[in-house]
Amino acid sequence: MKDPTENGSGSADVRLYSAASTSLRSSIAVGWARALLGAIAVLVIGSILDRLVAGQPVTPHLAWLIAILVARALLAASAPIFSTQTSTRVESDLRRRIIDAALRLGPQSGLRTGETVGKATEGVEAVGALAGTFLPQLIAGISIPLLLGIVVATVDWPTAVVLVLVLPIVPLLLRLLEKRFASVSARYRATADQLAARFLDGIQGLRTLKTLDRADSYGDEIATEAETLRSETMGLLRVNQLALLAVDTLFTLGTVVAAAVMAAIRLSAGAITVGEAVAVVLLGVMLIEPLSQIGRFFYVGAIGRAAAAQVKELLTSVPPPADQALEVEVPAGSICFEQVGFEYPDGTRALTSIDFEIRPGETVALVGPSGSGKTTIAHLVLGLLEPTHGSISVGGQAVMVPQRPFLFHGSVADNLLIARPDAGEDELWSALEAAELSKLFSERGNGLQTEVGERGLQLSAGEVQRLAIARALLVDAPIVVLDEPTSNVDLESEARLRVAIEHLTRDRTLLLIAHRRSTVSGVGRALVIDSGTLINDVPGREVGDIFNVTQAGGPS
Repeated sequence: MKDPTENGSGSADVRLYSAASTSLRSSIAVGWARALLGAIAVLVIGSILDRLVAGQPVTPHLAWLIAILVARALLAASAPIFSTQTSTRVESDLRRRIIDAALRLGPQSGLRTGETVGKATEGVEAVGALAGTFLPQLIAGISIPLLLGIVVATVDWPTAVVLVLVLPIVPLLLRLLEKRFASVSARYRATADQLAARFLDGIQGLRTLKTLDRADSYGDEIATEAETLRSETMGLLRVNQLALLAVDTLFTLGTVVAAAVMAAIRLSAGAITVGEAVAVVLLGVMLIEPLSQIGRFFYVGAIGRAAAAQVKELLTSVPPPADQALEVEVPAGSICFEQVGFEYPDGTRALTSIDFEIRPGETVALVGPSGSGKTTIAHLVLGLLEPTHGSISVGGQAVMVPQRPFLFHGSVADNLLIARPDAGEDELWSALEAAELSKLFSERGNGLQTEVGERGLQLSAGEVQRLAIARALLVDAPIVVLDEPTSNVDLESEARLRVAIEHLTRDRTLLLIAHRRSTVSGVGRALVIDSGTLINDVPGREVGDIFNVTQAGGPS
């Protein structure tokens, strides 16, 4: 089934409902079967009336009617199952793809966490409701009236012609409302995502807001945005009520009147029997139901389509996978940049023609002013970014310990097992011992199950750094990237950190982003970066002097 949000490009990557195509088709088939059985039941009722008027037995017909109604009831009971399956499969698939897209876009994407969370939660739920509820109703609203029109034609074709001519009223009315609804629903989704982002920013920055005495005013700003969202929600409901009024009043009244008038005319002319006249009117009432359902779920479709557009925009913003690199034998721990250039999506050039080679086991510092391109080089080594020009060869996995490591909410063990889910308890303790943390957590009652708190707030800055080092040790990568790990700790913590770093970098290649002179002591060489260009490759004995020169150009 073709995805209605498809833009015609034919790209299978961005189809939003592919994971639920089977259950979606099943839901539509159940709707058709229910409608057909309902139409047959109406014809049987008409036949029963005619037989009663003629004084003929109706027992066999009643048995058939009961069997048909039971079968229709069973189909009605199965309909929510297929609808729920469709919604849940679409939601699960889209959440996985959104997470995958966010990971592929990387930290430089500029995605706001709150907006991305909004798309992955409420946005995905809206798309799931669109797929599970509105799409089956939309297809039923288009196809079932035509099916019932054919059934009416078997009874009396002039009446069928009149009823079929009435059908386009609903699509025309809804089309008139669609543009208005599309703009309102798009504003609603944008406002909802923005509010989610602001709320998450406020929660994450609560300590800063309190220290700046801005918590109350920030809360007022969120309240203002919440009121805007309420206003947009009421706008959605108003347009939906207008759609319901248009369908339920104009179309329902018009169809029932047309069916009743035609049945009376054809009955008085002797063209149809009493039972057939009743069947025609009942079929006219049945014909209304699928179109009325479109009106009732119109807001689900509008919100879902707006959410689908946002989700699709995120998924299509992911660049295509880079061409498969040639398999080249690279020594473990080596790094080689050949004429590497990098530009951000907005056209900003970060690196120009970078050439260097790092041999296995070397300790190399990246030195330069803030914004010179040091972090971009590190992200290229880690594979978080792809070079715009040139080629990069990295011998094995690289692991990074940043200035401010991220710890997940949970226990010490939870954070370590993220690096190696199959690690045993002894391996976890060994990593903690190498990171100078085993004594700390063994003295605490919960040991490996000690809670670290949200973003590691239950630990000191030095403990967070060392836990990140323990996590990196479990990866056992041949290349380690460090971003000034001792910059935010006291002297005692720095001493312990240096011991932990020594364990981490032993027999490994170390790429060190240096911001202070003390950091570069003991490195084998330094790559001096300025304005995205490699301007010098300095041996270890001269690093201190060169570091002073580069820092004269600005803070690092």
